[in-house]
Amino acid sequence: MRPTKRCLDDLGLRFPPLDVPLPEAAHDLIVKAQRLPDEFASGGAERVLAIDDRVWFKVKVGEYRGAGGQVVEVPDDVPTLWWLMAGGLRRADTKEQDFYGALEAECRRAAKGASATVDSRHLLPQDIDHRRWRAEQTALGVVALQRVVRELICRSAHASGPVEATSQAQGLIAWFKSQDGETYLAIGAEGFLDPREVAVVLSAVPEMTAEDWRIEPGEVLGITPGVGQLVYSAMLPPESLAAMLDDSSGGYL
Repeated sequence: MRPTKRCLDDLGLRFPPLDVPLPEAAHDLIVKAQRLPDEFASGGAERVLAIDDRVWFKVKVGEYRGAGGQVVEVPDDVPTLWWLMAGGLRRADTKEQDFYGALEAECRRAAKGASATVDSRHLLPQDIDHRRWRAEQTALGVVALQRVVRELICRSAHASGPVEATSQAQGLIAWFKSQDGETYLAIGAEGFLDPREVAVVLSAVPEMTAEDWRIEPGEVLGITPGVGQLVYSAMLPPESLAAMLDDSSGGYL
């Protein structure tokens, strides 16, 4: 369940780094909100009855209160998701300052001049929320691709031979080889049409920069570039391989 920018502002929070998905943002209310979809499925979710133009549910933990629900009014490229639309504090002694009382008053003001009693449209995810979701998907894709690259290198180092990974439209091959006291690495990439994707692949190797790589027009370490395939090679620093092996879950050390 994702908090909106409005909700983060309510709680005094900023967007976390892109590699931290919003549902994992560190706040008790956001953590508790992750249970809401299951509570709804089991029939245990409590509705915000005073705001009835849409179906919103209450989220309560400690002194914090929130309101959220499943939102279908989204752009075509954004899936239907559960959102925590707003958050605040419980003020049992003052309705006007209590979160749910204040939210009801806000939605009544938003409906002023209309036939409806309340209007909660302004609480729906906004463009900045959709852009954040898209950016997260891109960031998660980068992390996943770089993890694959590092795993291929570790497997190649362990097997002393080339290791491949393919998907429907793309393929990667890594070949780690030591000779004459030096360590070489070749990476072949096929189907990566965007130069930014190639940059992601090469930047997956720690302790190395773009200047360390060179593109190979012909065979290198037994890899011959095929049609549509790019092959890059570099000398691999020992500390780079050590960092990848140490981080790998494959148990190569």
